[in-house]
Amino acid sequence: METGIYVRVSTEEQANEGYSIRAQEQKLKDFARVKDWSIYKIYRDEGISGKNITERPAINEMLADIKSGNVQNVVVFKIDRLTRSTADLVYLVDFFNQYNCAFNSLSESIDTQTASGRMFIKIIGIFAEFERENIIERVKMGLEKKVKEGYSIFSWCPSYGYTREKGQKIQEIHEAEAQIVRDIFDMYVNQGMSLSKIAKGLNIQNVPTKNNSTWCSSLVRHVLLNCNYIGNVRHHIRDKELTQEYEGKHEPIISEELFNQAQKLLSKNKKISKTKKPNDENCFSGFLVCGKCGRKLGTHTIYRPLKNGDKLCFSNYRCPNRLMNACEAIDMSHKKVEIAFQKFIDNIPTLEGSDKIELQEQEQEKQNQLEQIKAYQEKLRQLDTREREILNRYVDNEIEFDEYTSMKNRIRNDKQFVQSELDKFQVPETEEPTIKREDIVSDLKKNWQYLSISEKRQFLTKFVQKIVIVSEKQEGQYHGTVKILDIKFHSN
Repeated sequence: METGIYVRVSTEEQANEGYSIRAQEQKLKDFARVKDWSIYKIYRDEGISGKNITERPAINEMLADIKSGNVQNVVVFKIDRLTRSTADLVYLVDFFNQYNCAFNSLSESIDTQTASGRMFIKIIGIFAEFERENIIERVKMGLEKKVKEGYSIFSWCPSYGYTREKGQKIQEIHEAEAQIVRDIFDMYVNQGMSLSKIAKGLNIQNVPTKNNSTWCSSLVRHVLLNCNYIGNVRHHIRDKELTQEYEGKHEPIISEELFNQAQKLLSKNKKISKTKKPNDENCFSGFLVCGKCGRKLGTHTIYRPLKNGDKLCFSNYRCPNRLMNACEAIDMSHKKVEIAFQKFIDNIPTLEGSDKIELQEQEQEKQNQLEQIKAYQEKLRQLDTREREILNRYVDNEIEFDEYTSMKNRIRNDKQFVQSELDKFQVPETEEPTIKREDIVSDLKKNWQYLSISEKRQFLTKFVQKIVIVSEKQEGQYHGTVKILDIKFHSN
């Protein structure tokens, strides 16, 4: 096996304990010669502490060589030469296993290729897990204590309307944002405006959210529910049974009377999720995507009374961002969408002779996805490393508890975002026979006009992933012209 020899010593250890880097090297070379291992490289970290692995260039070079497949075996003189951190040791052994790299320690007679060596590593892992659970319990207790003392807990940033500089414990009022908070409560309580109308007004004024995004009714609701604005703090906000509220040390933005009035109005205007399934008049619901902003189109029905007392119903599709003044797309009727869909599939050319081009495009798309997956996986690994680094800094009293929790929460949110992006690529395997795109198109051209609306819905559900569509209005035109830009099928 191509073997990497790792040696490390700090100046103090070399003087007090009497084993130098040269002595370690010689013993490990002899050991490798006895085992008949080929030495790929000797990695030296001289005069560097073993409390972490991030500040040691040689060990990081060795990990890169392991990852690239150049090193299949690592040998050290003693485990504490590799690391003095149990958490780092478990991470390194997991890393070795991931890339099929063996690990050996001369002094402790550890060889992960043997049963006893693997058992020793598992025991280390048990103690590391025990320590992690203890840290989690201490963090939870610390957060509860922090709230009881009147300090706010931030996941990644303070509430809208407040700011907190690094090193400060008490959040301060951000006057420009605070005025927006006062306006929101005034518009909702005193002016009787709806949540969506408030959001639309803020977007028209180009008022950004805390993360420079656009406002929506949900964000306005979160502002109205936040007790931070009357000077209180809370924790366990997602669990109604465990949630608690205490008087905070920061300055309030609005009066308690105005806040209570908002809560009464919100209780009468509860958020209800729509569970109504698409009916026969909007079979394209769930498939249409706005060609201007990329949001999935919603449905709404217009009722017009007739002279005989009956009501005539019209199903329309609408971009949600238009309500928030964040998109210029105009509404489109179901009838126009139906006509545009038929026109699009009629104009798709015969696909014979284009199989090779499509296969190349598919292969390129798969390659691009694999590269994105690898990039996200590498980002997760970097975040895991960063998480261990701040834990070690906290344990070594290099950072305060508040700074530790703030950094850990930011990393956790980053990991959740990266994982959510990575999950988008996890396509479940299916044993159904492959259906070619040309067969779908050919069938559509022949039979679409003869299908009932419920049959059209079934067809779309089975074969179509999304339909990118726009409605464009020409100068002097009252109604827009609906045009389908692309149809993405489940199978190509």
